[in-house]
Amino acid sequence: MAQRRLARASLVMSALPLPAKPIVVSSLIDARLAGIVYAMLQLRRWRGEVKRDRQAPAADSHWGDATLDALLIGLQPDVERACGRSLLATYAYARLYGGGDALVRHRDRPAAEVAVTLHLGARGGAPPPICFAPDIAVIQKPGDGVIYPGDRLDHWRAPFDGENFGQLFLNYVMADGERTDLVHDGRRGAFPPVLSPRLTTNAR
Repeated sequence: MAQRRLARASLVMSALPLPAKPIVVSSLIDARLAGIVYAMLQLRRWRGEVKRDRQAPAADSHWGDATLDALLIGLQPDVERACGRSLLATYAYARLYGGGDALVRHRDRPAAEVAVTLHLGARGGAPPPICFAPDIAVIQKPGDGVIYPGDRLDHWRAPFDGENFGQLFLNYVMADGERTDLVHDGRRGAFPPVLSPRLTTNAR
């Protein structure tokens, strides 16, 4: 499998778009935090607190809640350091895949100009790698992140043979780009000003 290590990010933030290839970041979050979020997804499955989507219709999906939004903004500085870009948060997503679940090949919508997939944990076997066009496959350990241009790069996963595994997805747009109107994914008033210090009048 092709896996690329991240060079130390420059302290100078670039205004250029992400390259059309993934950036692999070992231990973007620590394994303990990854395990806590993974446990949260398993609790939500047990309690029936799940949603569904078209990309992985049998998997448990989650979006738009305060817990995921807190992770989105709390981890933003780490993502910025890793990719060397100043960002605005749009939305977070989480998914608990079960046995036989796959992720169809797709691209994300414009609010995922800078996308991150974080592996949280697995039971019953290692999850399939996250694959990117044309021929890149990345194996993740709990806490590892992959940063990529979600709306420009096809990505997918093969069916899973184990019991379950969890992924956290964080999505952003460039703070100095042309999509600042997508900040918070259009959810006006969902984030208090104290948690959005970078927003300008044009980004509201």
